[in-house]
Amino acid sequence: MRRIIAIIAALALIFTLGGCKNVPKNYVNPPFFTVRDEATGGVVYMLGSMHVGLPNTVYPDEIYSALDECETVACEIDLIELENKRDEVNEAMKVFECGSAAEFMGDDYAEIKRYFTERGIKTDNLNRYVPAMWSITLSQKSAIDAGYETKYGTDREILTIAKEKGKKIFELETAEEQYKINAGQSREFQIFSLKSSVSVPYEQLIAQNKTLYLAWSTNNSFLIETMLSGGRVPDEYAEEYARYFAAMYANRQKKMAEYAVKALKNGEKVFMVVGAAHYFAAPDILDFIEEAGYSTEALDYENAA
Repeated sequence: MRRIIAIIAALALIFTLGGCKNVPKNYVNPPFFTVRDEATGGVVYMLGSMHVGLPNTVYPDEIYSALDECETVACEIDLIELENKRDEVNEAMKVFECGSAAEFMGDDYAEIKRYFTERGIKTDNLNRYVPAMWSITLSQKSAIDAGYETKYGTDREILTIAKEKGKKIFELETAEEQYKINAGQSREFQIFSLKSSVSVPYEQLIAQNKTLYLAWSTNNSFLIETMLSGGRVPDEYAEEYARYFAAMYANRQKKMAEYAVKALKNGEKVFMVVGAAHYFAAPDILDFIEEAGYSTEALDYENAA
């Protein structure tokens, strides 16, 4: 079940908000890859992001230099513009087939509502949404309580710099598409996933956020892969979970890789920033790019200038 919770947390981190001031610089070494087309001169730099972060985060010089070199920044979605479309995004997660989440969840509703209320999460507005939205909201709250904020996330940092420098922003997908992956799960699987989340001690959810951030900020690929692969789904949900995992990762990663390959063949210089998990959840972006005949190179932090 750890895998499902980690996936929900990764998606939820896109939408967490907060504020903090006067803290020391936070140096990070995130996953960073380069692929080139020697024939066309095309190059794609690929940064693995965390959608939340800490204030005063400083990235390696190689990342800033790569960003300066590129004309285009490709991202999952433009998080800076997302706030203008919040209602459209939330619409994808509403309960339609019955009147409320209470009806949707049935006998499980009271226990789940009590868990949320005890942790200071108001459920009045949530009662319009499917269980997947409840899971995302819980992950948002645990990320905040772990000390992280989306306004310091990698995506926002890179997009802010890109917009200041007048670079072209290319969205690889939409937030609606991401949310529909979750809303499209069966009622039973959504409730199972939510019940699994609330069965975990809240302190453990906070610890998972901190572990995920540590893995990302130290480029610990083993730890990232462990968090993605850990846990077991009961047999009754195995087939649906496999479809969900493919939709959340493999299918999206193939699309991201296709964009990168097209840019390379066209001789473009692109800086791609997408969630770090997309470089580790097999088959990942790098796998698809290498299948197209290219070689990818990871930044060697030990020998970096």
